[in-house]
Amino acid sequence: MRLLQFISSKGWRRMEENHASSIMGWFRQRFGKQRNDSDQVKACKRSQACSSRPPDPPACSSSSSSSSSDQPLPWALSSSFRSSLTYDVFVCHNEEDGDLAQGLASFLEAPSKGLRCYLQERDCPAGGAVSSELLRAVQDSHCWLLLVTPNFTRDEWCSYQMHQVLSEGPMSQRIIPAVLNMPRSQIPLELRFLYTVDLNASKEFGYALVYKAVLQYLKDMSEKEKPSGASQSDVSNRQHSSH
Repeated sequence: MRLLQFISSKGWRRMEENHASSIMGWFRQRFGKQRNDSDQVKACKRSQACSSRPPDPPACSSSSSSSSSDQPLPWALSSSFRSSLTYDVFVCHNEEDGDLAQGLASFLEAPSKGLRCYLQERDCPAGGAVSSELLRAVQDSHCWLLLVTPNFTRDEWCSYQMHQVLSEGPMSQRIIPAVLNMPRSQIPLELRFLYTVDLNASKEFGYALVYKAVLQYLKDMSEKEKPSGASQSDVSNRQHSSH
């Protein structure tokens, strides 16, 4: 009888243990699956957030834009011929066309262009004689730009400046008439034998033509200066070797 009680109690414990073990297994399976599911949801959300974030811009875009703005200036602008005079362009204009002259000078003096312009109202020193300073500026400029407008043709002071320019460099590449608001047939007779820049269609395009004309003159003269400089050095070397 006691043996049956021992066996029955032992069997009962084993049944309880099996029952408890099955309950624990159910809890592990249930809550472990929920935890795995939540981890997968979190991982999925992180991947979606990463994919929805816009890609970072490539580093080369900023460097390419900076490199385009930092392009070196043409070699003629660092030549000794160019440095021999203070200004690249003398701008002659009527005072009523001051905004036009200032816009052109700003275009030519931009860092990407690098030219040096003379504007009387800006660069003439205070207290100086206007005619003397004007003549000095004309002689100290490589090229002379004449802004030919109806105001220009009616201005005696512009006519005086025009004749000063023509006396300094007649029939040369240095004189650049730029015409605005008038046909070619109405420009002064003294300028009709020169190639003119038409600003009527597009000012920006005309400004670019002026820049090209000035730069071409500086290149041509700088090229002509190179052989003469080399020959002078050869002569000096021969003189030194003879001594």
